[in-house]
Amino acid sequence: MSDKPFNIRQLDGLDYDEAEPLLEDYQETLIELFVNSPEGEEYCKAYPDVGFWISQFIYYGFGYEGFTLPRMKVADVEIVIEELFPRKVTVLSPEEGENAIPELLAFWHFLKREFKLRNATSIIKYLRDIEPEFGEIMDDSSKFGIAKSFVTIGHQAGFDMSTEEGLKQFQEMYNARIAPLIAAQNSDASGFLSKPISGSAVDRSKASKEKQKKAKNTAAESRKRNRTKKK
Repeated sequence: MSDKPFNIRQLDGLDYDEAEPLLEDYQETLIELFVNSPEGEEYCKAYPDVGFWISQFIYYGFGYEGFTLPRMKVADVEIVIEELFPRKVTVLSPEEGENAIPELLAFWHFLKREFKLRNATSIIKYLRDIEPEFGEIMDDSSKFGIAKSFVTIGHQAGFDMSTEEGLKQFQEMYNARIAPLIAAQNSDASGFLSKPISGSAVDRSKASKEKQKKAKNTAAESRKRNRTKKK
């Protein structure tokens, strides 16, 4: 990592096309800075798998709504946590989501100290307040997007939705058996559950899994470099 101070405001004022070449490095560098910070080191004692929720928070906040960390308001964070996360991020067990708010809390404490972000105090309070409700928010199927619904139903049916093979197997079974049955039972059905699943839903599910895998790998590399420095 460069010795040059990290510019937390480098995405401010950019549209997505302008920011896209910077976004991946922005996420990875911030995660590494966090992992090597006092807040990150303390967090890692309880949750060694760090970085996924930070990466998702930055990606969905900026990629879908244009929110940047220095300019975020509590209302913006609410959109990410209560609308985008339950729509886009698949959590197949309660354990997968239990570190979401703790990670974001530690991250915002880091941002407050390291970058003196004035919005951090109110955001930290919001995250503390929403933590008891987060599991229910993520499990609310009325909020699910197509790709998340597809993955969740496949997982509940016993398919390994973390692999391309599992995704395709469930897609074939769903289109052959489930969608026609639902459509026959309800001729007025208009949602995606009554229709064959297209390849685009599978592609979105695969893309979501790849984002999750990349975030975890980034955090693991950061911890590895940090351990090497301390030897």
